[in-house]
Amino acid sequence: MKLFIFTVILLALCVAGLCVRIWIKGEFTENEIGRNKNMKKLGIKCVKNEETEQHHKNKSGNDCLACSFSGSCDKI
Repeated sequence: MKLFIFTVILLALCVAGLCVRIWIKGEFTENEIGRNKNMKKLGIKCVKNEETEQHHKNKSGNDCLACSFSGSCDKI
């Protein structure tokens, strides 16, 4: 029973610590790849955006077979 009470108190302290951190910063940390400032600095993009960019490049170029949007390409 002592271990259970200790665990509950420890979890309560952890949750309180996270709440205080969010309260001080005023917002949640952005965890969407496309909106995270640090990810943008590193050049990391959302997979969905990369696929869209590749689709537009392949649509205007000659290599449409390498496109993952093969069913919607105008050249096929």
